[in-house]
Amino acid sequence: MLVLDVSGSMSGDPISLLSKGVNQFIQEVCQDDFASLAVEVGIITFGSTVDEVTPIQSILGISTPTFSAMGRTPMGAAVSRAIEVLENRKQQYQKHGVPYYQPWIVLMTDGEPTDEYLKAAAQLRELAEDSKMLVFGIGIGDHCNLKKLAEFCPANRPPKKLAEYRFREFFQWLSQSMAKVSVSTPGTGVELPNTKGWDTIQI
Repeated sequence: MLVLDVSGSMSGDPISLLSKGVNQFIQEVCQDDFASLAVEVGIITFGSTVDEVTPIQSILGISTPTFSAMGRTPMGAAVSRAIEVLENRKQQYQKHGVPYYQPWIVLMTDGEPTDEYLKAAAQLRELAEDSKMLVFGIGIGDHCNLKKLAEFCPANRPPKKLAEYRFREFFQWLSQSMAKVSVSTPGTGVELPNTKGWDTIQI
């Protein structure tokens, strides 16, 4: 689940590069024989409103999304919606006895929450620390409040700052990560590619 900040401060190059990066990610995963069949993606944006731009579905069925920047930063409401959607999806899999990978939430923002976010942050952090979700907090630009973004993330995976506006490199890393996970067995650990190229601090 991509949970993306489209507030007014993202206008200009950031929102344009974000759109290109997301579309590149979709295209690259679709070109991978295994990942294209295994990966489901949903996209939730938060700005003037919280919108489920892309309901969670097979990546092969996703239409190319475009984003526009306006409004404030209701990050708490967006994260609550993402958790609800992903938990419902997991319940569907459990009901039908389908093995699944724990979902990933990629939370990208260039600012800080402007709504009541503490409950959502605590819930997401708890899910991550219980290994029920993988959470990646990504800070964009020089004005992102990484301290507040860290409240959404588990202690062992603090947020990372995107070097400059390297959305293309980040989403390339994400597609490579999806390719590695898609050929693994659900429930087993996977060593992810190095984040060199998009991150100011590598893992």
